[in-house]
Amino acid sequence: MDKKAIILGAGPTGLVLAWKLLENGWQVDLYEKNQRVGGMCQTWPWGEFLVDVGPHIFHTPESTLAEFWEKEFGDLFVKGEFRCKNVQGEQFDQLYDYPISWEGIAHFPAEIKKQIITELEQRNPEEKKRATTYREYMNAEVGPTLREMFFERYPQKIWGIPTDRMSAIWAPKRIEFRQKITPFYHQQWNAVGKYGTGCIFERILEKIVQLGGRCHLQHSVQAIAHQENRLQAIQFANGQRLEIDAEDVVVSTLPITLTAQLLGEPSALRFRGICSLFFAYNSPSILPEGCHWLYYDSPKVLYNRITEAKKMAPAMAPADKTYLTAEICYGDEDPLLEMPPQQLLDLVAEQIEMTGLASRSLLFDQAIHWEPHVYPLQEVGFQEELARTRAAISKIRGLFSIGAGGDFFYADAQVLFHKAFDLADTLCKKGSSLTQVLRKPPRVTLNKAVTLGQTTIGDEQRAYIIAEAGLNHNGSLAIAKQLVEQAKAAGCDAVKFQTYTPHSRISGKVKTSRYAEQIIGLEESAYEMFARLSMPFSEQKELFAYARQLGIEIFSTPFDFASVDFLESLGVSLYKIASMDLVNLPLIEAVAGTGKPMILSTGMSTLAQIEEAVETVANAGNSNLMLLHCNSAYPSAPGEMNLRVIQTLKQSFQIPVGLSDHTFGLFTAHTAIVLGANLIERHFTLDRMLEGPDHILSSEPWEMKELVKISHLVPAILGSPVKRIQPTEYDTINAQRKSLYAACDIQAGEVLRREMVTIKGPGGGLLPRYLEVIVGRTVRQNIEADYPITWNDI
Repeated sequence: MDKKAIILGAGPTGLVLAWKLLENGWQVDLYEKNQRVGGMCQTWPWGEFLVDVGPHIFHTPESTLAEFWEKEFGDLFVKGEFRCKNVQGEQFDQLYDYPISWEGIAHFPAEIKKQIITELEQRNPEEKKRATTYREYMNAEVGPTLREMFFERYPQKIWGIPTDRMSAIWAPKRIEFRQKITPFYHQQWNAVGKYGTGCIFERILEKIVQLGGRCHLQHSVQAIAHQENRLQAIQFANGQRLEIDAEDVVVSTLPITLTAQLLGEPSALRFRGICSLFFAYNSPSILPEGCHWLYYDSPKVLYNRITEAKKMAPAMAPADKTYLTAEICYGDEDPLLEMPPQQLLDLVAEQIEMTGLASRSLLFDQAIHWEPHVYPLQEVGFQEELARTRAAISKIRGLFSIGAGGDFFYADAQVLFHKAFDLADTLCKKGSSLTQVLRKPPRVTLNKAVTLGQTTIGDEQRAYIIAEAGLNHNGSLAIAKQLVEQAKAAGCDAVKFQTYTPHSRISGKVKTSRYAEQIIGLEESAYEMFARLSMPFSEQKELFAYARQLGIEIFSTPFDFASVDFLESLGVSLYKIASMDLVNLPLIEAVAGTGKPMILSTGMSTLAQIEEAVETVANAGNSNLMLLHCNSAYPSAPGEMNLRVIQTLKQSFQIPVGLSDHTFGLFTAHTAIVLGANLIERHFTLDRMLEGPDHILSSEPWEMKELVKISHLVPAILGSPVKRIQPTEYDTINAQRKSLYAACDIQAGEVLRREMVTIKGPGGGLLPRYLEVIVGRTVRQNIEADYPITWNDI
């Protein structure tokens, strides 16, 4: 029987996912509350015009996606160079090019230019690593003057709170000082919809219908019935009720807060919305020549952006007329919501005239549109509520939440297409039919207790406490040393870091299981983040010497063979293998071959995969192995921790087992110690408000000291004994799990040699266990360097 998918929401993600599932033989039904598809990318007629919910530019630096778009929608695209400016000055007469460029700075008034250059020369990288607020981070990144010009009033307008109350996590990580004034999406493929953004997604709807899919418009979801974590039915506001079979897959592209509410699990997460106001003028064009949109950070005007759609896509308006779209960001309790629509329209029309853009005498029509769920409001501490909300949804079997609102992550078209492609591949289980290999009998019996110096780890012993400093040094040796000092002062048994070369940990070209990470915008890629946070081997050598001088055990997680060799040169006493490398059997074998005690973290894994990794260690003759139960979602929700798995792992392998804890607070770690965890690893930071991926879920020194105290007091706990991959881990599997990659360009017909293959993340290629299987085989098709190797290539 055909597999069936029910997709809630016919926005970009829902439509692309439906299309791809139908191509794989699925039966698909889409349910959309509006009378047209496209969600926030819909287009509709307004008099003589076509209007969008805000302008959307399709852009990507990745040739594969660009070719796909050209093939499927080439006749619907208008390609061009799209430019914008920031409007400043009391009279709104100062226009500054954006993105920032040295050419643009050269045109600034002499005093401002001098001040900017002085501030840029005086920047201290250490200040950025220690920043706890958006304002502090941007001061350190670009200096106070550029921050005030581009990164102060505007973000406050978007998010509704001052930048000194915004977390440093919000700060853009990809500030590119270009040499020349260039289009916004420079050196990449970009285009807009010829008849508005919606025409692209209406084309996809046509493909869906041609493939036998069905789209039910004006179906607003009222409730999602479930019992014992199984979906039962979807109730619509029009009275229709859809019964859900046990094998059906339901994908919600609705805002995550709405999905949770429909399940009876209210969420405290909040979104910022966009009010789009449309003003039609008897004028061929309005915005300055060569400019497609303007940014306004002044509190004197309500709107933050003005766009002229006709300048990007001429078919959006008649030749002798045009319209402007003014966008205003708003929150749940914004006074804007209380203002009568006509009053709001008149006020904004006056402000447009005040700024010198267009006279009201030319205005002949106006309209308004509200979108309440656009920007996820990432308030300080939002990660804990997001983890709880995701867990409430993911515990329902067969239910997925995806999309910009569904992921609680603002994303553009290229990301939404990628996410839909990836989920389609996951649901269709492409590349998952793996063969078994013959296992060797273990060479040694693993020890039930492991001795480190004067300390024994195992049953009848207190829990061994590891301060996981990880990447929380933010690339600063000084901060790393402080972490060592504070771990020692808190009474921790050991402090752990991460060792890798920037190019070996994750691909610089592949985003999830197959797509480019080169998203041009303000957010850095995973590759860029890991490169920024890596610590040179020379500094790690100094750090390890410092820790030994203080008398605290220090070790690290290596992510590549070179890092293992380096750590061996330091004479480390212990190694840790991260969850993402549990399937990286060659790396595990190399570390086991050192003969040093090892810790394996078991997130994102099944019991069979853990068994294979354990056998690899035993086969290498290493008898000193410990396991850490782990949920690899960052942060993890307490409801998904399943602490009884600790008992399952103990019974299965008869070796020390502990917990790698990514939850907030100490309750989970405390409970694990009561259950009998032999060791606890918790992320450790000087300040949870520092910028970086792990700080927010880490323990500060006072809390780590409390955990050490607990470890001396407590012994047993309860939870589910079933070990399974958690739904919230699938993104991490795609993004970070290791697989086989081409180390160089490989041509069709070549015979694979060992040096032509490397192991890195993310997933998408063959598991590292097949390294020796593919060496010596002939390549069927060209494989570009730094791309995954699949069975189709061999």
